Amino acid sequence: SIPISSLIEKYFDDIKSITDKDFNIFDFKKKVGYRNVLPIMCHVLLKSLGLYDSKIISLKKLDSFLRSVSDGYKESTLYHNSLHGADVTQSLCIYFLNSNAEEILETTVLDLLGIIVSAMGHDLGHPGYNNNFHVNAGTDLALTYNDASCLENYHTSFLFRILKKEESNILEKLSTQNYNNIRKRMISQILATDMANHGEVVSLIKTKIKTSEEEGLNRFDLLSGNEKTKFDEQQILLNYMMHAADLGHNCKKFNISIQWVELLCEEFWMQGDMEKKKGIPVSFLCDRDKIDVPSSQVGFLRGFVVTTFDCLIRMFPTLNYTMDNAKNNIKEWKNLQEKHRVRGWTPEKNNEKEK
Repeated sequence: SIPISSLIEKYFDDIKSITDKDFNIFDFKKKVGYRNVLPIMCHVLLKSLGLYDSKIISLKKLDSFLRSVSDGYKESTLYHNSLHGADVTQSLCIYFLNSNAEEILETTVLDLLGIIVSAMGHDLGHPGYNNNFHVNAGTDLALTYNDASCLENYHTSFLFRILKKEESNILEKLSTQNYNNIRKRMISQILATDMANHGEVVSLIKTKIKTSEEEGLNRFDLLSGNEKTKFDEQQILLNYMMHAADLGHNCKKFNISIQWVELLCEEFWMQGDMEKKKGIPVSFLCDRDKIDVPSSQVGFLRGFVVTTFDCLIRMFPTLNYTMDNAKNNIKEWKNLQEKHRVRGWTPEKNNEKEK
């Protein structure tokens, strides 16, 4: 019943490092409890980004909004819960604070607010089963959204339903035009987190970088200068940053990253168990009896994470630590691969047959 904003000072000494690039959300969870992580963190992040301003958002309704978002996530979902929402928001905040992204993207304060709020609620209500499961099982989500980015459309709708409530409408001060613009931004950003769109999101950025370099421009000149196309060009870049932040735990220190992987693997395996029970195809990486975690992580890091963050640091070189961490994590997973074990939740194998 205590307003989250009143708890900030109590924990300020513990969270003043919240914008460190290797902040460990699991340590923070121990201090404030699961339910308070996202609200307290987002208060601090909004302040760090200069968005904690009554001229921009309704601060009187911020506590209610953040509490509603935190409660909207399912605690029973092991990975895609409010801790992940907070982690993605923190990663995204770091990308802006540690680079000149705002200058390069020529974003407004509303653009920044939109992407931060999108990150907070980008997986709202996630049930722990991915899009493939919903399509194959013919769930209500699949039927509602016609098999197209079922979860991402659901998360977006959930977030805007919270924002529509009188007590949690932090965007109430925006003009109709500004609201429509920020809504368009947010919908596109959350849909960009669907891994099925990974290839398109990355290829659009690669094309922009290549064109910029071929024309002899500074590699940061990613906007054409055409005011008519500026909004859409910015959207491509903002979507990319959101997508990168959603993969962000892979680019943090290994002792942090492996904790996220453990949760994600178990969430996948629980889905696989349900798929077997329902007699539908077991989704990729979801069969606990067949998965080799170190090998799959090495493949994912090389095939998706490194390529994504290579483009990110080409645009924003000051974020190169993300690539350093990703490459080190590959080494760590290869080391576990060679030992035929996964530290933490899979026991070490004792002989060649078990290996």
